[in-house]
Amino acid sequence: MKGKRFPWVRIGWAIFLAGLGLSITLGVQDRPLQHTVALANHTASETDITLTLYLPLVMNGYVPPSGRLCRFGVGAGRDIATYPVNSLRLGWYVDWTVTPNPSRPGGITYMPTVRLQPTGPDSYAYSPGPDVLSATVQALPGATWLIGNEPDRRYWQDSLEPHVYARAYHDLYYLIKGWDPTAQIAAGGIVQPTPLRLQYLDMVLESYRGRYGEPMPVDVWNIHAFILRERSCDCYPDDCWGAEIPPGIEACEGMLYDIQDNDNLGIFKQNIERFRRWMSERGYQDRPLIITEFGVQMWPDYGFPPERVNAYMNATFDYLMTMTSTLGYPADEYRLVQRWAWYSLNDDSFNGWLFDPNTKARTVFGDNFATYTAQVSPTVNLKPVRLWTEPALPFSNGEPVTVTLLAYVVNNGNIASSGPTTVRFYEGHPDYGGVLIGEQNLPPLDGCASGATVSAIWAGVLPGAHTVYLVVDPANNILESDESDNVRNTTVIMATSRIWLPIVLRMAP
Repeated sequence: MKGKRFPWVRIGWAIFLAGLGLSITLGVQDRPLQHTVALANHTASETDITLTLYLPLVMNGYVPPSGRLCRFGVGAGRDIATYPVNSLRLGWYVDWTVTPNPSRPGGITYMPTVRLQPTGPDSYAYSPGPDVLSATVQALPGATWLIGNEPDRRYWQDSLEPHVYARAYHDLYYLIKGWDPTAQIAAGGIVQPTPLRLQYLDMVLESYRGRYGEPMPVDVWNIHAFILRERSCDCYPDDCWGAEIPPGIEACEGMLYDIQDNDNLGIFKQNIERFRRWMSERGYQDRPLIITEFGVQMWPDYGFPPERVNAYMNATFDYLMTMTSTLGYPADEYRLVQRWAWYSLNDDSFNGWLFDPNTKARTVFGDNFATYTAQVSPTVNLKPVRLWTEPALPFSNGEPVTVTLLAYVVNNGNIASSGPTTVRFYEGHPDYGGVLIGEQNLPPLDGCASGATVSAIWAGVLPGAHTVYLVVDPANNILESDESDNVRNTTVIMATSRIWLPIVLRMAP
């Protein structure tokens, strides 16, 4: 759900308030600063009042880590640090390449992109080469890696036929995971989630399964969310502006969006919901979805003045912040989208750029972005979403055995959690005589349903049924938006007998 909005005030207001006879006491804490305000020149028995205001500490454009919003990102260049981006409260950015030592102003997250290029009907090349890629993967542990940029755009960007993209994704997935098992690999990067683009992705999945004998492993699905016409320049050389037809698909046209649809909120929503349905139907509902590019590309002289662009920005932000569905990501309270990046930071070739590339000053679009994010309340919410054992089906010959308990815990708030946070495993309910099995410290977690796996060794487990509880932040040391979802339980059956059954497959006639 969308965070409660409230006014954010810069430290400079202290001077103004002092002029009104108000005093302010500042204290730096992990949570928003508490400011005590009292009327001056009155005795305590008459009119003294105490108000608590929650204000972010802003000094010379610096936003403390707790102020960065993980859901809001931007498409930028390697020079992002030369712009005063802290005022936007950005949580992450992409630069469409792999930068070995990326700029991270304010500590924001960087998502690298491995670029692809066709070299033949069944072959490809990737950049950067293996030496730079290996070094960067190891320098950015746990990073989210985007495999390709718009591989579905014919003649432009990475432009790969589905079977070639499937091969490239497979090779890079296992290459990067070999260097960093904690890396998150993102597939997709399609121009827009239209039926034609989903057909392209279906062909990718089919090619992958046919070649490697398994479903395509995807940690994160990544799309762009523009609204562009789909027409083949071969069929319509005078009317083929937009996204063209994906390589490998023989069609003359797809969605015939008009120029004035470029900021159509209804189409934007329809496309996002269409993609989430596609994910669910193909077994990927339990994966996060990120949008690495969206915005208004049409220029003012096409009828898109700043007021119209900013209205679209606000409307899409509202939708992305609040929209949940049974098709959404379960670990993120069923939100449809976990992160989104506005296009762009400074590309004035299109509309909606946030900073002037020459002066580095914020534009009217940047002002609007900053005004919106300033009103978003920071939240942290730790939640266990899965609890299981290894082995999955523990077995005993009658004697006590040892199993491993594991749990996956996420932070589905919009800022990073402070840490470490204690996680405890119990046999039985902890409030009613449960016995502590073990505990582990959970590292600080970025928001947007970012998570980590914790474990405990459970020795001396007797045959029978056991109820295991996991408790996150048992001492309530972390200020959370929801304290009611910190406990999860499961029943572990320690079996003493097995039944072996034949597998019977119903064959098609």
